[in-house]
Amino acid sequence: MKPAKKVLLDLIESSNISVRSSDELIGKVEAAIAADDKTRKENEDEPLRRKPRLATIPRTELSRQMEVTPWDVLHTLGRATALSWRGAGRGLAEHWGALKYNQALEGSADSFLGLTDEGRQIADQYKNLQSGELGVGLALTLAKHLLRRRFPEHSVTIVPADTTLRAGWALTSRDKGQKVKYRYRPQYFAEVWRPGEPSLVIPIASKGNHGNAATSAVQLASASVHAEAVHVGEWNETPSLLLARNSRQTAP
Repeated sequence: MKPAKKVLLDLIESSNISVRSSDELIGKVEAAIAADDKTRKENEDEPLRRKPRLATIPRTELSRQMEVTPWDVLHTLGRATALSWRGAGRGLAEHWGALKYNQALEGSADSFLGLTDEGRQIADQYKNLQSGELGVGLALTLAKHLLRRRFPEHSVTIVPADTTLRAGWALTSRDKGQKVKYRYRPQYFAEVWRPGEPSLVIPIASKGNHGNAATSAVQLASASVHAEAVHVGEWNETPSLLLARNSRQTAP
């Protein structure tokens, strides 16, 4: 076991993640959408609603290599999942969400963020959970970084979409209220705000895989359906963020 001081120092060690956002990727996503729509039509399935226009993130707002620390990822994950009904105590859930992977990530200023030996040796039944949650932490860290660059002097808060939507709708058979029969919805909402001004709410649809760019394109095509499920105000005035993450790169 590493000494506690070493664990804490490792958590603030800067590392890097690779980001891809390009017209080429948009083209692959649009091709995946067209293929899926064609299949659904051939099968006589109901067509899906999707975001009508996809756009890349400018390099001025999001460089293709972003510097992060393990603590950035874990802290974002802990705060974002504190309200997700995964524990009875909000404060304890946030604290545990930020600490349970405190020795799972490592990297350095001249390398990319990756798993430690301990992170790779986790018991099989927890590997998918760890992969999913750390992927969520990476995606939301990227989203917060982007939104803070786009909206300086604003705060960015991320909450689970299901928790928010339950304030007005019944999402499962156990919930009370107006039933939601459409099963697609974003995973998170980002609220961009500062005192005295209206908030901007942005749906975030995030997917994860261990494949390649083609797999990410298919997942981004699916994410466009999930993000389109929620509108705040008039139709097509709600911006959204679509992210597909894998072990090689993150693609918004």
